[in-house]
Amino acid sequence: MKNKKSRFILLLTVSILVGTILSGLNNVLLAQEFPLTIIDGLGGEVTIDKQPETIVSLASSNTEILFALGLGDKIIAVSKYCNYPPEAQNKIKIGGFSTVNIEKVVDLKPDLVIGTCYVQEAIVKELERLGLTVIALDAKNIEDVLENIKLVGKATGQLETAIELVANLEQRIKAVTDKTKDLPDSQRPRVFHEVQYDPLMTAGPGTFVHHLIHLAGGVNIASDSTTKYPVYNLEILIERNPEVIILSMGHGSIAASIEGVKERERWKIIDAVKNNRVYDINADIIARAGPRIADALEEIAEYIHPELFLVNE
Repeated sequence: MKNKKSRFILLLTVSILVGTILSGLNNVLLAQEFPLTIIDGLGGEVTIDKQPETIVSLASSNTEILFALGLGDKIIAVSKYCNYPPEAQNKIKIGGFSTVNIEKVVDLKPDLVIGTCYVQEAIVKELERLGLTVIALDAKNIEDVLENIKLVGKATGQLETAIELVANLEQRIKAVTDKTKDLPDSQRPRVFHEVQYDPLMTAGPGTFVHHLIHLAGGVNIASDSTTKYPVYNLEILIERNPEVIILSMGHGSIAASIEGVKERERWKIIDAVKNNRVYDINADIIARAGPRIADALEEIAEYIHPELFLVNE
């Protein structure tokens, strides 16, 4: 009996030691030392000399990532479109998405500026030329959004928080895709997303909306579009007869209301209208490459497959 008890105590002690060592190793792996060098969305090496204490965000999606990582108090300026969380609206404004006041950003002397690729590429390069440390984020799909969260976490000394946030988002996304990924084509409703009404515009391949509709178990009727946001032909819309219509609302959107869609004379023969399956969604959460993209997926999945996601309500 004594030998068994001694072996048990020994095993328990070893287990505790191993756990402590592994925990320590994990902390070492996550610990960040500055300066550090990262590769940003433009493919360039960016060296960050010290953990940033003052940050300027040039885009709404970046601002949402920073707040989600608990860095709201370090943000000193944002774009005029940064409206979430509400605290973001109290920050200094440095212009619009494509109209950044470069002189104002430079005068603020931030430790780090976070921009985006494409539209802001020239702005990013000019700020770098003027001596600021700038990283640009690029996101074409949800996977890129998650990688960007980790990249920002690393660049700001919040990698552990970023990893935890991404793990939570991945769990939520998986909860949706586990129910939709194996659905046959016959069980994937035809979906039309209205970006605006006049002219009628929708979202095609290469947009977050297109990707979200697919992950949520639907088929985007504009999936054969050759542009991201095509002006859509009403005759084709009626011919393809969507079973679900989702409207972008807010953030400057000029889409009509749900009732407004139902009142459009020629739309009354469309299945989505006949079956009362017209919904709206916050334009910000489906267009911004930030943490709320998981909210958008969950909401769209409920619209497309209420039988899978609203069974307990």
